[in-house]
Amino acid sequence: MIVDLTFQNNYGVEVMEEFGSGDRYYYPGANTQGGRDGIIVEVISSEGKNWIGVFAFGEISATGISALYSTPDPNKFCVVSNGSGYIVSSNNPKDWQEVKAIPVMDVRSIKNQKIIVFADYTELVAYDEVGIKWRTGRLTYDSFRITEVTESSLKGTVWSIRNEADETFEINLATGAQIS
Repeated sequence: MIVDLTFQNNYGVEVMEEFGSGDRYYYPGANTQGGRDGIIVEVISSEGKNWIGVFAFGEISATGISALYSTPDPNKFCVVSNGSGYIVSSNNPKDWQEVKAIPVMDVRSIKNQKIIVFADYTELVAYDEVGIKWRTGRLTYDSFRITEVTESSLKGTVWSIRNEADETFEINLATGAQIS
């Protein structure tokens, strides 16, 4: 499992093999009465309160990633559980949202731009400290590969059925606009 704490954060998070002590929240929903199986994360908020999050496994793709990320908001973290992504406030477990990339197939933390970029099969969506910053249009009809992240752009390849060859694309990280 990937653990990427690139961004500064005001909390402690740890992936657990079994339940620890503390209030328990199940995602999606932040339900305290129970939920589906998933990745278990212990959270210690900046206020010193600890709680347990259970993040349901994604059901769309067996190849979706599983990971734990810090986010540009120093009080929020992201768990991707077999392709289902959840962004949650460490101080308020009921303050959460589902990542708008389904299933999550790749994630890139881009510190200099203060964004975290999520890829599904066909497009990219970037979140900053307040929420969605930009979303690309469809880059392909089925799967692409991110090949490089520079200071100002994200580059990748897509399979072109028309040309029967890989083609490249480049996205401006500040705006989400396709450069090429």
